[in-house]
Amino acid sequence: MTTTADTLIPATDITDNQTVAVTLGGKNILICKANGDYYAVDNQCTHQRAELTGGRIRNCFLACPLHGVRFDLRTGKPLGELTRVALKTYPVSVADDGNLHLELD
Repeated sequence: MTTTADTLIPATDITDNQTVAVTLGGKNILICKANGDYYAVDNQCTHQRAELTGGRIRNCFLACPLHGVRFDLRTGKPLGELTRVALKTYPVSVADDGNLHLELD
């Protein structure tokens, strides 16, 4: 079953290398913008379950603020040795009304 959030946030409210945490369908999700594109991932590091809010984004990689584990925003795959478990990613798009739309499964 797929649920679409029709009005998430206006796309103009998030700038490059910025994150915004939202809760949808009981899930804590981090909306990210990197290199002009929007991404959405679970807002919880797979290493020690720390929130990723406030993590630095560089070249489509998000670093966990707790231990620095980096995740590829495009795939959720981690880099390094601290974890091998990928982040859950969600399709996000900009709708005609200028709002970000997110698909939850």
